[in-house]
Amino acid sequence: MVLQARAPASRRPFGNARSTAPVSGAGMDVRPRTGGFAAAPLVRTRLHACIRTWQSMQTSRSTRHSCYRFVLAGLGVAAGAAVVSTAAPTVASAEELKLAPLQVTAPKEVSVPQEQATTASSVIGAEEIARQQIRRLDDALGLVPGVTLSGRQAPGGAQTLRLRGLGPRHTRIFIDGVEMSDTSQSQSHYAAGEMDMADIERIEVLRGPQPGRFGPDAGGGVVNIVTRRPAGPLGGQVGAEYGSFDTKRANASLSGARERVDFRASLSGTWSDGYSDFSRWRGGQENDPFRQWAAAGRIGVQATDELRLDATARYQRKTLTYDPADGDNDWSRDETERFLRLGGSLDSLGGRLVHSFGVANTAITRQYWGEGTRGDTYDGHKTRLDYAAIAKLSDRVTLGYGADATRESMEQHTPGFAPLAPDMRSHTWRSGGFATIGVTPVAPLDLSATIRGDRHSEYGGKGTWRLGAAYRIVQTGTTLRSSYGTAWQPPSLYERFDPCYGRAGLRPERSRGWDAGIEQSLLGGQLTAGATYFQASTLDQINWLYGPATSPACSGGGYVNVDRTKAQGLELELAARPTATTDFRVAYSWQSVLNANTGQRLRNLPLHQGSASVGWRFLPEAYANLGLRYRDMIENYGTGSAFLTADLRLSYDLTEAVTLHGRVENLFNRRYEEVYGHAAPGRSAYAGLSARF
Repeated sequence: MVLQARAPASRRPFGNARSTAPVSGAGMDVRPRTGGFAAAPLVRTRLHACIRTWQSMQTSRSTRHSCYRFVLAGLGVAAGAAVVSTAAPTVASAEELKLAPLQVTAPKEVSVPQEQATTASSVIGAEEIARQQIRRLDDALGLVPGVTLSGRQAPGGAQTLRLRGLGPRHTRIFIDGVEMSDTSQSQSHYAAGEMDMADIERIEVLRGPQPGRFGPDAGGGVVNIVTRRPAGPLGGQVGAEYGSFDTKRANASLSGARERVDFRASLSGTWSDGYSDFSRWRGGQENDPFRQWAAAGRIGVQATDELRLDATARYQRKTLTYDPADGDNDWSRDETERFLRLGGSLDSLGGRLVHSFGVANTAITRQYWGEGTRGDTYDGHKTRLDYAAIAKLSDRVTLGYGADATRESMEQHTPGFAPLAPDMRSHTWRSGGFATIGVTPVAPLDLSATIRGDRHSEYGGKGTWRLGAAYRIVQTGTTLRSSYGTAWQPPSLYERFDPCYGRAGLRPERSRGWDAGIEQSLLGGQLTAGATYFQASTLDQINWLYGPATSPACSGGGYVNVDRTKAQGLELELAARPTATTDFRVAYSWQSVLNANTGQRLRNLPLHQGSASVGWRFLPEAYANLGLRYRDMIENYGTGSAFLTADLRLSYDLTEAVTLHGRVENLFNRRYEEVYGHAAPGRSAYAGLSARF
């Protein structure tokens, strides 16, 4: 989301110069021993009345708003009543209620504990995903402060992700150790959308520069996704749901472990008739359907007591139909995503030195159909070799080190958009190494330092670094934390070599950032809160700007280094389980991103955004959750407005292994656009079953 000129209309269907160029772009299931809420009969009576109100399309807006306020107030009263009842027999022990800390738990084979402690981070666990019935990756990331999503530009469409106001190219996404960036798009980003969320164990979001083991180009931060591992000899789960827009979702998984071999396999799919991507109040009529299915698998072999080998694979295929921002004119896009990683880990020196290694290959293909296109294709490929080790030199000193090499390539064939332009094929190499030292000079103080050097086949050598410190005050449950780091991001192959818009002379973007924060644990760990202030800046930011055409085969415009940006903000996060029957989570971000050349705030980034979730287990078998999401005015190819949406979720355990669930999204049918001309779905309802065996 950077300041840029509007791409020409003829280019819009491709999602490169417009929609993907700087996209302006473990909890526990604790159940009560006894239940109850004193005002339950009155609440149920009023709630039933409100349900009838919402079902009636003839009810006045003021009446619906009255019910809106009642539901919010009722949930607040319920949470308050639950807090008051903390001395009642329904309260579990402090150990049962202790929250997972608001920090990442990275794999032991590559993490330096002191670096973890100095990093501003959040984690969304499998329990949270299940409680809130999250079905998309971008919806999960919306629960984390510092994350800004681009807005969905089609039913089922993915959203580009940025951290701390920096562009999508500054955020790296890893799935089971595989970097998922797509070099055939501008900003080399990976868009977040439909994904089998039942297959995810946790999502770790690390905010701020991460130049060590993740590479030199994570100036905004890293999203590290870890999928589930086998939990027993043999087990699995199945799930299915149906809902609005004739939407059908299904998923299944099977996993097991025996002696030295374990495995997990999953399959999922989504089919929907969709809604009009071009907003109906602007004249949209035709629904835009969406199809997606995915398969994933993992197998691990404990070859010896010290050596473990793993193979991981994933395949996803989706087809979506979408409209431009100025009319109900269908285009369609087919996307294929696949990756394979072979690797392992080796313990040595009695576990004091752990090695991790692997080779991964990813391929992402997009093909476009519709006006001005004839099966135009954009293919991005990446092969990455990586090695990392962590050595425990003493009880107070840890050393991490490693190296990686990456080959990126892309192919582009555009007979519809630019029939006179030649096909494009290009590739590049990058290799680098890093070292991280973590020191705990005294028990409450953690210090970390990372240095990394990289060599690019086109841009030569470049160094990046990071320093961090954290201090714990055990008596008060307080942690103070700060870090400073640098990063650099080469332009994507598309931005350099696209026959029409590419500019081979582009310079890499450079970025730096620092933060200072505090985390506080209260009530014996039942409440954890965090606040972080940050600043970040970029040099030589790459934008798409209109200009003279490079050849008769093309329309005007291209990518250039034009801007410097400065960002600052505040990230707040709160998670609590005050009683055995209630839980809530709040995330809020304030961020201001300025064009340092003009001093003006970038218009297409929200200043305020946040989310909240309140949950209540009102019966031993039943759980209700209300989710709220707020975002202020956003101007992206037009003018938007602030919006507040609410989602209501209910689940009921029919047996120990079977759960009935349902939810209503956009409960009060708010009409809003996150991207100008592209509709957000109105009120929609879904219901389904899941079973474990």
